[in-house]
Amino acid sequence: MSKPVTHSHSYQHFEDLQLSAKDFYAALEARIASYQFPDVECRVVERHEDSILSSKRQYLQIEHHYLSYLVCAAPFGRSFFISWYLEQSEDGFTLALRKIPILRWLVPSEKTYYQIDSELMFKNSIENIVKAAVHKLMVEHGYRQPDIELAE
Repeated sequence: MSKPVTHSHSYQHFEDLQLSAKDFYAALEARIASYQFPDVECRVVERHEDSILSSKRQYLQIEHHYLSYLVCAAPFGRSFFISWYLEQSEDGFTLALRKIPILRWLVPSEKTYYQIDSELMFKNSIENIVKAAVHKLMVEHGYRQPDIELAE
């Protein structure tokens, strides 16, 4: 499997606040499940902070085919942050087929309109849901609300 390509990254810092990452992940996962998006799966994954010998950090991974959001909720000293990354990956089988000239035609080179629309819906929907979850935390804990519009 090739290394995923990161397309976007956002975060929110909460000064002098301690929260449970597991509770945040559970609430976010429940909110996503309530929308009944097709082919969207959530699970908690662990990634090393640095090298393979370093500590691991938990992320909520939200997948739709070759796209995934990785959401990290964690303490940082006396503060807390939530960050999210949009990544794109390709499986090794698809990459191998593209490298073999006689089999290259098996892998479409362009996305269909359906694929483009599904990708856009996934990106925008999950981004809005994560932002709404962050906004909810801000309101619950008395932080100044950002000047952004959120989809309900």
